[in-house]
Amino acid sequence: MPGAVDVKTLHGNEEDAARGFNRTENVRVIPPSDPDFKALYARRNDAESINRAIDDSMWLSRAHSVGHARQHLNLIGYALMVNSLALLERRQRAAPLAA
Repeated sequence: MPGAVDVKTLHGNEEDAARGFNRTENVRVIPPSDPDFKALYARRNDAESINRAIDDSMWLSRAHSVGHARQHLNLIGYALMVNSLALLERRQRAAPLAA
């Protein structure tokens, strides 16, 4: 398959560690030649921004709850809160235009 990446090459190994190469930061799973690259790469900044906001909300970098089901529920609640605030702001901005 053209453009396919061997999963073994996505993670660092002893050779990478010896030369100080961080493979996960420098090797793309989806290469720029892939037809989906442009659409997916455009979402990267949004995804990283959301991940950073979630990380910033964790006290001492600790999860808000214990167990994957509870953490999943926390992430869903966080997403609902962020989306609700975005919807509220959009409606408040549109209200003066409608009046």
